[in-house]
Amino acid sequence: MSMSGLYPPIIESYLPAKVITGRGGQNHQDDIIIPFNIDYNNIADIQEVHISLVRQSNYHNTFTNSYIRGVYITDDISQVSGNNYEAVLPFNILNLQEISYNEYYKLQIRFSSLNGGVSKTGEQLSQYLTNESNLEHFSEWSTVCLIRFIAEPNLSLDCNGIEITDEIVNPINIDTSQVRITGYYYKKDFGDGSYIPLQGMKDNEYLYSYRFEIYQDNEKIFTSEEVLVDRQNPNEINYILPYYFTNGNYQIYFYYTTANLYQNYISFQLGVEYSSESWSMNTKVVQSVAIDSVIGKVNISFDAIQPSPTPPSEDDSEEDPPVPEPAKIPVGSKFIIRRGSDKDDFQIWDTIYTKTLIEATQTVSFDDFTIESGILYKYELNFIDPDDNETYSMTVGPIISVFDHAFLTGEGTQLCVKFNPNISSLKTNVGDAIITTLGGQYPYIRRNGNMHYKSFSLTGTIAYEMDAQHQFATRSSIYGEWISVYGSYFVNRYINQRNDRITQRKFRELVTAYLEDDVPKIFRSTPEGNILVRLTDVSLTPKNELGRMIYDFSCTATEIGDPSIENYKMYKIQDFGDE
Repeated sequence: MSMSGLYPPIIESYLPAKVITGRGGQNHQDDIIIPFNIDYNNIADIQEVHISLVRQSNYHNTFTNSYIRGVYITDDISQVSGNNYEAVLPFNILNLQEISYNEYYKLQIRFSSLNGGVSKTGEQLSQYLTNESNLEHFSEWSTVCLIRFIAEPNLSLDCNGIEITDEIVNPINIDTSQVRITGYYYKKDFGDGSYIPLQGMKDNEYLYSYRFEIYQDNEKIFTSEEVLVDRQNPNEINYILPYYFTNGNYQIYFYYTTANLYQNYISFQLGVEYSSESWSMNTKVVQSVAIDSVIGKVNISFDAIQPSPTPPSEDDSEEDPPVPEPAKIPVGSKFIIRRGSDKDDFQIWDTIYTKTLIEATQTVSFDDFTIESGILYKYELNFIDPDDNETYSMTVGPIISVFDHAFLTGEGTQLCVKFNPNISSLKTNVGDAIITTLGGQYPYIRRNGNMHYKSFSLTGTIAYEMDAQHQFATRSSIYGEWISVYGSYFVNRYINQRNDRITQRKFRELVTAYLEDDVPKIFRSTPEGNILVRLTDVSLTPKNELGRMIYDFSCTATEIGDPSIENYKMYKIQDFGDE
């Protein structure tokens, strides 16, 4: 047992993976940096740091024969900040016969108040470590820290179809406001098809996440979110930068992290120069953006029309000039809509609709139900031909919509909460703990974790007339093929809108099923904005004064995530095209 008075170091549970380069025993690598914390100790009492690295599969020491006891001693430690320090484990003392891919290694360290073990090797080091008079100067070993060795990673990246390499010097020039980065992560090949097989095995390390940073004139202007790769294709990179590029020069940084936290980056210069409203098919493009505040949506329609022929002179004919025919957009073209808002001064542009045309057409229409009341939006419309050439680009807006009612939007439809909408309370939930003490007049308040979400009670009246413009259900969808039979019955029994209890009941059943399902929705209103919620505790109360023909509903809405396009796509709030 340690009698030194030194407490064991505090160390991380795992370290980022270390890359091994080269082949055939010519491996080399930077030294392994080990971060640790000296809490409860005084740095003046720490003269040495002892390091142990053990192979997990067989518990073998991974050092060379000069360190037969499996301990390397160093005084090469440096302060990072406060009580945070780093020690260095030289890579050249590792026994490469014990280094293998696809398994973890156990790293532990301890402190010593002696200074006689540095530079000792072989038998001298063995005697130093086993001398009983020295043991009382050593602390206990730290907890286990895991580390893994991986092959040298590499990237194959394209920017709008142009290859990105480490040797690239000149800027990549593009003629569009939209930048797509595609590529693949792989292990570096040394020419004979092998991947540096230290133990006859290939490295199974894969890409975990990546992000982008954009600079202009040495100033950072954009940082993307951390993009998690698709687990079905873990090494594939396919990302449209959510940024609207204007004419100019940019520096793009691509940072990536592997499954075992190895991190690196590459960068390249990007030159952007384009002219908006270009159309290679010699057509006139007419776009329409319509705002409907009653049902809280933006409709975007796109028409390509061939230019009108030159009208004949009065001497030639008195007939009207021929009407131009709609232009045929090539099959296989992609129609892409991106959206920006004044929330971030139109810096971030999300792709909200992508559609590959499978037949020759001239009109495309899209309804955006994810807009937020009172926010300015701009939309960019793009057509990409089958050869991936941008044939048309136009930006429309800014536009704004202020909702007249509240909406519950999801599953490709929405319910207008038109009658008696009410929020009784809006609570922000955080992890605050109030701690009282016996001798203290005031309590201590501590916030635990990162919990921060809203919850509120929502009530309203369910009636067929609440469905503004029949976005949720129509009589045809309610009665289906039997609508004519029901219609005849209603006429014969003098049933009209004021006493149609059947339609009210069937509509109420559809609304109840919509409220009770376990699918997330967006609560949208002018006072509260957009909140991504799940509804629970749904209950109905009949209005007896109206003969129970209509009901009130109440439910609890709990926020489950940010109101972002990524979450909207994940929960299939609306049709996003081919996404």
